Parts: sequence; C-alpha cells; structure tokens
Amino acid sequence: MIKLLIISDDFTGALDTSVQLSVSGATAYVTLDFDFNTSDFSPETDVLVVDAETRHLNRKDAYEAVFSITEHARKAGIPYIYKKTDSVLRGNIGAELSAVLKASGQRRIHFIPAYPQMDRTTRKGIHYADNIPIDKSIFGKDPFEPVLYSDITQIIRSQTDVTTSIIEDPVQDWSQYEGILIHDSQSVDDLELIAQKLKEKGEIHLLAGCAGFAALLPALTGLWGNKPQIPEISSHLLIACGSIHPVSLAQCSYAARRGAPHYHLTPEEKLNPFWTNGEEACSLVSQVFQSCEKSPVVILNANGPDEPGKTYAYAKEKGIDLLQIRENVVTVMAQLIEGLIDRGVNATVFLMGGDLLYQFVKQTGINVISPVCEVEHGVVLSEVLYKGERVNILSKSGGFGRETLFMDLSDGFQRNLCIRQ
Repeated sequence: MIKLLIISDDFTGALDTSVQLSVSGATAYVTLDFDFNTSDFSPETDVLVVDAETRHLNRKDAYEAVFSITEHARKAGIPYIYKKTDSVLRGNIGAELSAVLKASGQRRIHFIPAYPQMDRTTRKGIHYADNIPIDKSIFGKDPFEPVLYSDITQIIRSQTDVTTSIIEDPVQDWSQYEGILIHDSQSVDDLELIAQKLKEKGEIHLLAGCAGFAALLPALTGLWGNKPQIPEISSHLLIACGSIHPVSLAQCSYAARRGAPHYHLTPEEKLNPFWTNGEEACSLVSQVFQSCEKSPVVILNANGPDEPGKTYAYAKEKGIDLLQIRENVVTVMAQLIEGLIDRGVNATVFLMGGDLLYQFVKQTGINVISPVCEVEHGVVLSEVLYKGERVNILSKSGGFGRETLFMDLSDGFQRNLCIRQ
C-alpha cells in the first residue's frame, strides 16, 4: 500500500529524494505517470514518486499539474505527501506549494528548503549556497532558469498570494499560522529538531523541501524495512554530461586532465536531432565504446570548448530558441547513450542533469525507475528495466559535487569502497 507520495519537479530530484526512503528499506518507485493507479503497484510499495517535470513550465501549467497530482493522491487515500523542491529554489516553488496546499484541503504546509549536507542553508528566510545568497551565487546566473531572489518569501509571493510565515526557531509556536510555513535550518541538527516538533504536533502529512529533509521521512512516517540489495556494478564509468552548470563542467575538465578520454559535441551536432542517424554519430559511438573498454572513466560531453557561447551563437544564426536548444541537446545525448547501451558498453552510465535523465527514460520507454542507494550525497544509483534487462544508472543534478567526483568514484568502485548505506 502506498503510504507516501513525493511530487518532484525534475527527474534527478525525484531520485535523490526517493533514495532517502529506499536506503531505509522502504520500497520506492519513480514514475512519469500523472494519472497513476495505485492498484498497478504491488501491495509492498511504500513510496511512489511522480516526476511532474514542472521545472521549466510556466507558473499556471505547473500549478495545474501539481494540483491534479495532489488531488489524485488525496482521493486515493495516500496519507503522506511530500512536495520535493529544488535545493536552490529554481522552478515554480510558490505556485507548486500553493497547489499542494489547496488540493490537500489542509490549513498549512511546512516547507523546509535547506540541504545543509550540500551547504544549502536558510537563515531568517534567506536561502544560501556555500554561504552566498542564492541570487548572488552561480545559480543566479543560470542562462535557463536564474534564481532572482534569495528571500524565500519574495520568491513565493511572486507566484502566489498564499500567506507565508518564517519560522526561525525549531521550537517556535506556529499553531496559529496558516499557509506556507518556511522553516530556517543551517545544520542537520536543525532539521532533526524541526522533524521532532512536527511529529510531536502530528503535522507530518503535508511537507515540502529537498532531499535534505527527505532523509528524515523514514523516521517520521515509519517507513522502514530491509535495506536494499546492492547490485553488481561496473567499475568503469561513462559520464554523459548534458549540463552547462559550472560545477559539472569543472568535474569534466578535471577528469580530462587526469587522462579520461573526453568526447565533445559541436553545436551543429547537438542541435540537430537527426545527426545521430548518420555515419559521424555512428563513428563517435564506436570510439566511445572502445574507450570504455580501456579506460575507467570516459566522458561524453554535450559541451565543447568556449561553451555555451558557441552554441548560443549558432542557435541564433539558425533561429533556434532557448527551449529548443535544451530539447535538442538532451535528445541527441539520450540517443547516443541508448546506442551505447544497445551495444553492451562496458561501463556504468552516469547521467548528469535532470533534463537528460528525463529524456533518456522517456525516449527508451522506461515506465518506472527504482532508486537503490546513494554512492555520494546527491549521486543516486538506480535500476531500470530496459528491453527486458536490468540496467544500472547513476544520476545527479548538474550543480552538485566536488571537482574530483568522477575520479574519486572510479577509484572507490574499483576498491568497492563507494556505496553509502
């Protein structure tokens, strides 16, 4: 019986949140199906995660999608709902929190946006990344979805008229408040105090936040079980980078400096979805395949030198807008990855960026993905059923992780040291 529904705005977020339940022994599945039927899942299913893919939608469409999913869950009798939000507040935060609250019929929703394990913290309602206000950080300069405000109340008010309140102290009395309650937190201890207070007050049925607070959901909801069996995985890594985030690009550059074969796509290649049908793409797949046989880390990067400037200039010349750039790039990358898997590539595929992960799953017809564990904070190992075979996939958001991540993971996998439990 499904006891907890998690609604995410992108695919990597769906996985790095649901895996917090999986590692505690709860049975969790991620689906793209908005109109899910609870009877389609086994009675042992504890957690269902719906990837609503609302990150890039307009405010109205995001609100309607999340309202519909929440209403569907309420009618299905699912007792706990968690609205997963981006750890740096990208997307339609206010509209989606408003949608969950109104569709649920509850008086308030508790929003705990911090992820202190990844240096995302909230003080006096201001959100920070690495102690820098979000709008002044690299996330404020994102070409696709810049974060315009660091004041969370301001973000929410720009999208909804629902009342918001800042809860600065975990023991503060908020019993008279209604609407969206934003909880400050700067440490894991703060998160645990908030969770304790919510449980004492019986207010754990409607919550929101990122993967940071989701790690406490097993204790809050009682969703425990036997820890998942970790599948055998190849120690070789094929990094598929569809992100233009500086963190991702730095990780790729570091691995290349350490000797990892690094294949780039040109603007002409990645902006043409039909390019993958030609001989050049076939040759590239063969080269990457052969490199994966020999090298512990191989990178297939949608970004070449002087990016993203060269791609924007080419796109402008060809009349391709920003939305089409994103769609074309992930389509081409997903087709290349599918071709490599079909050949039986000797590597664990590591998909970077929620858009690429979503496109790969959608394009290959995968209906459900099962998170297994985290190998690092924000790096999730999942299993998918692809053409009748179980395939291991690693994934992460573009903005997570240290520069040495790929090489550290490769070294750890070779020594069987990198699975976190």
